[in-house]
Amino acid sequence: MRVKICGVRTRGDLKAAIDAGADAIGLLVGQIYASPDFILPGTAGRIAESLPPFVSPVIVTHLTEPSPILEILRKTHISNVQLHGGSSVDDVAKIRGEIHPSGKIILAVHVIKGEAIPDFEPYIPYINAIVLDSFNKSSGQAGGTGKIHDWKKSAEIVRRTKIPVILAGGLNPQNVAEAIRTVHPFGVDANSGLKDKNRACSKELCSAFVREAKKETK
Repeated sequence: MRVKICGVRTRGDLKAAIDAGADAIGLLVGQIYASPDFILPGTAGRIAESLPPFVSPVIVTHLTEPSPILEILRKTHISNVQLHGGSSVDDVAKIRGEIHPSGKIILAVHVIKGEAIPDFEPYIPYINAIVLDSFNKSSGQAGGTGKIHDWKKSAEIVRRTKIPVILAGGLNPQNVAEAIRTVHPFGVDANSGLKDKNRACSKELCSAFVREAKKETK
């Protein structure tokens, strides 16, 4: 089971994620919706430079237009991007055509009232994975909501989808094992469920989350 810890903002957050055994970290750059976890491209680049081997950095953005997204990737020297803003198929195709061939594009798909939004099938030629996440309609917050969605719908999407599916949305050390058993995703992704009261990545919560996620595949 692959595990991504998202919302890494500081070297302390990075250490908590690495010591826990995360496979990837999410660096939030390019904010539109409300979130306290966004950082500047320069900060994201410096954090990524400190990563050890076999831990991948991922830019997580709310931006939709290809040009500013590609500029972030150039500034940070990171080639993996998770799109949470609702980019069009044409936008994603343009990003695919410009990033390094080894770069990965992950499209956020929101599970709302049993529906997967957007319809991700037209995006499949240009993306490497989807991340199933929750959406807070009242605040407009996409990702990092701390809310779970319909895992039965998520499991259905996993069964019928050929590309990797990552599960996110309200995951924490207490529910990740059940989520994995229910959905059978390629990987899991957590943010708010691993933060302390100061919005820092908690060493204890990160370690417990990775341990609970990884034990489901032993």
